[in-house]
Amino acid sequence: MTSSFVITPRVIQTINSMTPDDRSVISQALSMEYILGENPDTILSPMQKVLYAIIRFYVRQDTERRLNQQ
Repeated sequence: MTSSFVITPRVIQTINSMTPDDRSVISQALSMEYILGENPDTILSPMQKVLYAIIRFYVRQDTERRLNQQ
């Protein structure tokens, strides 16, 4: 199965605004979910799960917006 996803400047800016520790874990969680197809919950603290939910929402929203523009 092939799926597309979009990482926009909004996502990158949000990740870059985090602490270095959170930035690293959130980036790893994104690659786990969107590239490897794995569940990233095991590497996230409760607060990081909240941050990740926001980032994931941005990715899904931006991807849908881009696909609807085509």
